[in-house]
Amino acid sequence: MVMAPEHPMVEELVKGTEYEADVKAFQMKLQHMSEVERTATDVEKEGLFTGRYAVNPLNGRKTPIYVANYVMMDYGTGAIMAVPAHDERDFEFATKYGIDIIPVIKPEDDSIDVENLKEAYTGPGVMINSGDFDGMEYQAGQAKIIEWMDEKGLGKKTVNFRLRDWLISRQRYWGTPIPIIECPDCGYVPVPDSELPVVLPTDVSLRVKVSLHLRQVNLLNTLSVLSVAKKASAKWIQWIPLLTLHGTSYAIQMQTTQKNIRQRQSGILDGC
Repeated sequence: MVMAPEHPMVEELVKGTEYEADVKAFQMKLQHMSEVERTATDVEKEGLFTGRYAVNPLNGRKTPIYVANYVMMDYGTGAIMAVPAHDERDFEFATKYGIDIIPVIKPEDDSIDVENLKEAYTGPGVMINSGDFDGMEYQAGQAKIIEWMDEKGLGKKTVNFRLRDWLISRQRYWGTPIPIIECPDCGYVPVPDSELPVVLPTDVSLRVKVSLHLRQVNLLNTLSVLSVAKKASAKWIQWIPLLTLHGTSYAIQMQTTQKNIRQRQSGILDGC
């Protein structure tokens, strides 16, 4: 089992033990690392044994509890049951620290020796080393294990959502096609799944007007869309500042007629 170093139970697990000082030093070290740094695929997996064990409710075996840099507190409960034979990060961690790598999925390809893996096997197969669930197709077996644990009061199926910052930086002649429509009656509504993906129009008429009077040496710091204004006759105006060339900044005004797009949106909005 692998826990996030900042998990509130970690302090309790190592308190007063020979592992306490090292674990606290490890926690302090990771405080200066961002989530991106800790979860990057090329970052070496590091961790420490807490001196404690968890009992696997399926087979009663004792499982060592580690803290690791690649486990985040906001991922699930911040404590995961590692499956090193079938997860790349867990495999790397288990190999480094000499932790048992027990396969629980046997691939259909007999040429793959899961008892002597050189890397994690992440493909499909049937369950092995899983007691009463041996021989089941692995996805069906997972569902049965969850069902069994629910019946025994040992756990239940949950869905976790992670909200993360999202940067949209790709700009084209029509801007980023975010699938949200402004409805005059319902407000902002998502485009139905049946209408996805939103495809940028191809029948675009561009009228280009170059303004040479803009002189801003620092325009490179403002490379973003200044404004998007809806005009009459389903016309949209989009101003995009361009690069500064020889001390002169250029801005291009692009005017497009999008009657077909507005008609499509009107059709979508009829059912919202």
